[in-house]
Amino acid sequence: MRRLVAWTGSPKAPMRLPVPGAIWGDRPERVDPASGPGRPGRAPLRHGLDADPAMLAAHALDAASRCAPAGAGEASRRAVEAVAVALARDGLASAAVGDALALCAATMTRALGITPRRNQLHTAAALLDQRLVELPTGEGKTCAAALAAAVAALAGAPVHVLTANVYLAERDAREMAPFYAALGLRVAAALEADPPSVRARAWRADITYASARTLGFDYLRDRLALAAADDVRSEGGGGGPLLRGLCVAIVDEADAILLDEARMPLVLAEQRADPSLRARLWQSLELAGRLEPGRDLTVAAGGREVGLTDAGRARLADAAPDYGGAWLNAVHREDLVGQALFALHGLRRDRDYIVREREVVLVDRESGRAAPGRQWSRALHSLVALKERLPLPPDAETRASLTYPRLFARYVHLAGLSATLAEADSELRQAYGLRVEIVAAHRPSRRRRAATRLFATRRAQVDAAVARAIALSRTGRPVLVATDTVAESAEVSARLAGRGIAHEVLDARQDQDEAGRIAGAGRAGAITVTTQMAGRGTDIRLDEAARKAGGLHVLSLQHNRSGRVDRQLAGRAGRQGDPGSVEAWLRLDASPLTEALLPMPLGALRSMLARRTRRRDGAGIGAGAALWLAVVRRYWAWEDADLRRQTLERDRRWSRRLHFASIAE
Repeated sequence: MRRLVAWTGSPKAPMRLPVPGAIWGDRPERVDPASGPGRPGRAPLRHGLDADPAMLAAHALDAASRCAPAGAGEASRRAVEAVAVALARDGLASAAVGDALALCAATMTRALGITPRRNQLHTAAALLDQRLVELPTGEGKTCAAALAAAVAALAGAPVHVLTANVYLAERDAREMAPFYAALGLRVAAALEADPPSVRARAWRADITYASARTLGFDYLRDRLALAAADDVRSEGGGGGPLLRGLCVAIVDEADAILLDEARMPLVLAEQRADPSLRARLWQSLELAGRLEPGRDLTVAAGGREVGLTDAGRARLADAAPDYGGAWLNAVHREDLVGQALFALHGLRRDRDYIVREREVVLVDRESGRAAPGRQWSRALHSLVALKERLPLPPDAETRASLTYPRLFARYVHLAGLSATLAEADSELRQAYGLRVEIVAAHRPSRRRRAATRLFATRRAQVDAAVARAIALSRTGRPVLVATDTVAESAEVSARLAGRGIAHEVLDARQDQDEAGRIAGAGRAGAITVTTQMAGRGTDIRLDEAARKAGGLHVLSLQHNRSGRVDRQLAGRAGRQGDPGSVEAWLRLDASPLTEALLPMPLGALRSMLARRTRRRDGAGIGAGAALWLAVVRRYWAWEDADLRRQTLERDRRWSRRLHFASIAE
């Protein structure tokens, strides 16, 4: 079997940017299982530049004003060639990178009419230093990532710019194409819906934009082909693998991809016939339906953890003789019934999934977007389909699985950016060896935050929110009402429609025209009802009337376990120094909040809040409750990190069972 040549340099020495060639092998990637993520201890700290990114940005900004931009003509070609030769010779040395950033900044101004700011150049330099950068929303992360990608591509390395979804990958590749073309670089978007031959051409571009999901599945397909034969033949891929290796990755919305989506493995499966499967699934649902919450099973972490109690295991053992066969095996019945319990009690329609054209379509928990084609692993997807009385999806057998942490640890050069990273600094450093650098906005924020209010019930919260949105809209201010689930967005929309108020809805059921719907959210007097979809990768631009009226008002009805999601949502208002405001309205009967308040030692405070929240305008949260919520959120952050570690370990065990040779252990 042909082996890949992997980089094994010392983690203490500054790394040179990898250039494919004889020394790197035909498909370079980092393989260091002894210190990779999920292992005991910390991942080795990654290095890149030999200069401080902030100082390098200042140098590039000054040099860009005197630099001739790349474009047509012999002089421009010579300038680009000189920068490329210096990068190939010196790697990520400060002089070479500073000159390259200056050239790219001047070229972006000429090609796109966008003059990069100091904080964008600072971000680009930090990305080239293999860091994760927290840059506030509205500060031009797309341009900053493009500057870093261009420098890496000029050095000769294939660059992958990875986004949270296909829409963003296609949009960013299209918008940045003139800039890359002026530098003589070819850019493409690898889209999951394209045939393999088209994706193979996209991956051969100098810079490829793709969703993390598209990258992951193409990587798994290539590795299966490598394991199957020495002469790699990807389906329709022109006689070779789809990918050219894992050299450089710039991950947009890095916290969403590296952390939030790390819990769900990518599973590559092939169809197979199993006539007995449907009977076993129905039997597992029947058995699960006999069990009583609180006695036979426990539900925790907002429904994300469902487990059997000793009493529940005993009831299953008593019922097993009636079914016979494999049900007499304790491991088999507890595994399948455990999945059935999660389908019944942990997954909710219009929160975790929607039903579209008689199929179960997953809803991404962090973005709120529909994820067609994505399935829960093993039997869970089929169990949810049966629960909803839908046709069973085709039987499938898992061929390979991989989590994002194990995939991204294989990149020789890894970096990323997002508006919310600081809270996860420790976990990201331990799992990926990446430091978080916080880059300030170029203008002071004018965003105002109102006091958090608490309501007794969902009905009281929605009634007050509708009245608030209408009142603000009549003053000329655009309003964004953010809900937890698709069902709640539909409820708010119905209340607005009942009062004859025009509005837009953006959730997993109305995601076909996401860009058009969100583009109008900044018009004076507009009301937009959304789930988490408005929190990432979208740009709400105010018209002049809206700006004069006070800017966008974000009214959050969400109960997020993560403070990062709250910060993403708040960042839709007051971008780039615009006026804006944010307020959060919570309710006592929301499961995350109930989970947080029930164990409060200040029981009297909770009783007082319950009485006060019966008021139509809710009640303000006192200092004691706010402090307790902050403590609980810290615990939730630890709990989520622990779940990601468990997922990674399950992925490792599953890969061993599959004998998947490309995932080293």
